[in-house]
Formats: sequence, C-alpha cells, structure tokens
Amino acid sequence: TAAGLPTYLNRGLSLSHAELCTQLGAELLSLCQSVTADGRLTPEELDGLRQWLREAESAEMPAVKHLRGVIAKVLADGKITPDEYGEVYRAVEAALPFEQRRQAMSARLEVEAEETAARVASGPGGQPVVRRIGAVVALAVLLAAAAAWFLA
Repeated sequence: TAAGLPTYLNRGLSLSHAELCTQLGAELLSLCQSVTADGRLTPEELDGLRQWLREAESAEMPAVKHLRGVIAKVLADGKITPDEYGEVYRAVEAALPFEQRRQAMSARLEVEAEETAARVASGPGGQPVVRRIGAVVALAVLLAAAAAWFLA
C-alpha cells in the first residue's frame, strides 16, 4: 500500500468528485472527516471505520481498497500500536479530497506537536522536569544541612 508515502503522493487514493457524488462516497467522506476532526484516531473510531468498510463491501473505490488493506495489515497480529493508529489515520487522511486532507493534516500535526512538547517536558522515566528540579533542590538542601551539622 501507499500508507508510508507522503500524503501528497497519495492523490490517486483520495475520493474523486465522481465518487463523492455517490451515496457510498458521501458516507465515506463524512466518516473520514469525523475520524480526522480531532487529529487522532480512537479505538471506537477505528471500529466504526471497520464496520462501515464491512457494510460497504461492494464499494470498489481506490480509497476503500486502500483503507481495507491498511486496516487488515494493522490488525494482522491482533493488537494495534500507537504507530499503527497513526498509520491508519494517515490512510484515512489520504482518502480525503485536497481541502479536507489539509484540515486533517493540520489537526494531526497539532496533536503530534502537543505530544512532542509533553515528551520534551518529561524527563527520563516520564518524570516532569519541574519535579526533577525540585528533587535536586531538596537533595542540595539536605546535603547542605548535613554538611553544616557535620562541621558544627
């Protein structure tokens, strides 16, 4: 599949104007917009997407075939990692027409920036930097008190 390709190379996978004029195309557009609205894919959204793809088994649009392939690959081992959720999100993103895809990408990039900022704000082992600084200050105070007591 083209899931690993940059979104701009997935043009052949996006819903065409003709496909958007069909009932299945309009349903898929609505579902994809709903899934990508907040920039992340939840397990419930993935289940809804899987259910729609099962119910729309007659749909032969390139976007539908692509989504089925990506989801099948991701579910092959029975568990979904955060990276695999991202892969499915990007596959949904690729199915969207250009303007909706830009909105979905913007939402995803905002979430990714927030997650990166949260990781940066956390030190090794997930401890917030402020907590670690507080521990260092407390240790320095204890050492100073111990040294003063020892020298007195």
